[in-house]
Amino acid sequence: MDLIDPLAWAIIFGSFLATAISSAFGIGGGFVMIAIISSVLPISAMVPVHATMMVGMSLSRTWYFRKDIHWPIVIPFTIGALIGALSGTFLYVDLPEYFIAASVAVLMLLAVWLPDFKFKREIPHPFFLIGLIHSFLSALFSFGGLFQPVMVRTKLNKLQITATLAAGLMCMNMFKISGYILFGFDYTSYLAVILLSILVAFPAAKLGKALLHKISEKQFRIVFKVIMTVFAIRLLFRAWLLI
Repeated sequence: MDLIDPLAWAIIFGSFLATAISSAFGIGGGFVMIAIISSVLPISAMVPVHATMMVGMSLSRTWYFRKDIHWPIVIPFTIGALIGALSGTFLYVDLPEYFIAASVAVLMLLAVWLPDFKFKREIPHPFFLIGLIHSFLSALFSFGGLFQPVMVRTKLNKLQITATLAAGLMCMNMFKISGYILFGFDYTSYLAVILLSILVAFPAAKLGKALLHKISEKQFRIVFKVIMTVFAIRLLFRAWLLI
């Protein structure tokens, strides 16, 4: 993908926007990025390239929020993520494109519309197991679905949640990228876009941190749900065309 291609700049802008959102709200950035990437890239490249975008997002947030990282969660999550990411990337290379597209779309809809479950008492958080399962699913569909909802139910504050999620997901996505390369995906044609996307993530993370307490989370969630629903429906249509 050449930098003269407008679609390349759509991905780069998407990285900036997604990182700012993740830094401001702790969640949502990954979905924004997969929504944009799914609109401009081949289905087979969608998940592997998304992993590189997530490294930029997570690396920048890890740096700016580094003092708030809760390492007793990050370490076991990362160990589990190594196993889950390599297992998932091994299976990913043989999945049909329509299955990948449909699965990502359905998971997006479930994530934004299913109600949050409330627990009357605190439950144990086996972060090694969460890292393994979350990373396995993320390697297949760009969506793990476990780490974020468990984190928001911990007793950590908002800054600690953002920092800990960033550090854990950064490691997970580095494992995923290694797995995709190991099992045959070629990133060569996307290197320029990936590099610029990682670079713009740093000012975006700083902007998101500055906006952390200045934007209504309730209003953000409403707009976020509508936008993600539109992208998910479009992705389902692409999956239907591929059958």
